[in-house]
Amino acid sequence: MPHMSAPVIGKLCAREAKEAMLRFHDYHLQKYEVSDHGKTVKLYLGFGYPGKETDFSEITFTEVAIYHFVHTAYSIITDIENVPISSLFENEKENVQNWNRHFGVDIWKDDIETTVNYLQSNNYSGWYVESAIGFSGLVVAKSVNGT
Repeated sequence: MPHMSAPVIGKLCAREAKEAMLRFHDYHLQKYEVSDHGKTVKLYLGFGYPGKETDFSEITFTEVAIYHFVHTAYSIITDIENVPISSLFENEKENVQNWNRHFGVDIWKDDIETTVNYLQSNNYSGWYVESAIGFSGLVVAKSVNGT
């Protein structure tokens, strides 16, 4: 996805992630699950090596407006980056327009600017989920929490 050159706006540092109870850095993506007709996205992560006990973590995005993942190989999550909706949609403009044209996007409001205004006024946030290899994605949702 073209977002790899996106400006660093809100990376969660280790301290912030701990405060938010999101444990993800260097955790292995075990699987992800989409439920509630696409309104909930959950990442199942595990951190462990041979001879060590595995620590599991779940990251749940709720009231999801749109998400997109590319998962091509075994993955280790490196960042869950909170980005302003306007930046995310600026970076993903062509993708979102194509997805809407080919598949339909529930939250689409005639154009990018109107869609961004709608999402901002309804308290949505954006995240990029990145890994060292094999996984990349974005989520626009009202909240994220972890265990």
